[in-house]
Amino acid sequence: MKSEKKKTLVIGSTCVDIIIRVPRFPAQGQDVNTDGAKWSLGGTAFNVAKALQKNKSDFILCSPVGTGVYANFVEAELKKNKIPVFAKIKSQENGACWCLVNAKNQHAFICAHKAEYVFDKNFYKSVDLDKVDSVYFCGLEMEERTSEAEVEFLRGLKAQAQKSGRGLKIFFDPSARVLFIKKSLLKKIFSLNPILHLNQNEALALTGLKSIAQAAAALSGLTKNDVIMTTGKSGSYIFERALGKGKKVPGVAAKVVNTIGCGDAHLGVCVAELKKGKSLYDAVLAANAYAAHVAETERASL
Repeated sequence: MKSEKKKTLVIGSTCVDIIIRVPRFPAQGQDVNTDGAKWSLGGTAFNVAKALQKNKSDFILCSPVGTGVYANFVEAELKKNKIPVFAKIKSQENGACWCLVNAKNQHAFICAHKAEYVFDKNFYKSVDLDKVDSVYFCGLEMEERTSEAEVEFLRGLKAQAQKSGRGLKIFFDPSARVLFIKKSLLKKIFSLNPILHLNQNEALALTGLKSIAQAAAALSGLTKNDVIMTTGKSGSYIFERALGKGKKVPGVAAKVVNTIGCGDAHLGVCVAELKKGKSLYDAVLAANAYAAHVAETERASL
């Protein structure tokens, strides 16, 4: 009898990305013209889930959906992607993310966090948590009023896995908003021993250090686990806790169109490849190639 594959819980937001191309980011009092706005399905959790789906890795996308025109778009797009709606919140509208992209393919976000950022442990009553071996969650939700409840849920999930003798890998993406997470909450998150996935700017800002090697080692010391750091076109840098040392992982050249969602896609592939038994280096190498393909598209996922 074939055993059922273990799943990854992908906890976080699925939202409408409204991508607006501008020649430059406007300063105060300035006007800029655009050819229009394109809607696409995005959000950190969806982007991670889509990468898992593309790599044939089982997952549950744990994104609540509210009401309104943005929620309608999200539901329709999830259906196209053959991903079920996880939970409905009928008392609150969905928000959206307006993504400004300038001529240098740099981006800035204007976000309205609504129903898609709500966490409720009751959403998980129908989930067989014994069949979960990996969890992803994001720092963007850690500013929300339900953040403490989310971390406590993860703490309980980890304790349950340890009690039953199961392995449970937790992946945490602090996001560009990492400095807005309360230090007391960040300490609780690090006590979960997550594998950190972040970019070099976030790592340097979080640690206050000047080199990526020092920052990765310091973060590994805080989480007692591996660290994956993306470093732009040069690829990535990893710190392997068991070996006590870091290593560069080469990138893949890309004709960049849009870098929105590249980090999320990178993380999703890392999770998928590690679940296949790949080494951290090989998993990140594959993720570098996948993220390069995402950067060559207008959307935040393939």
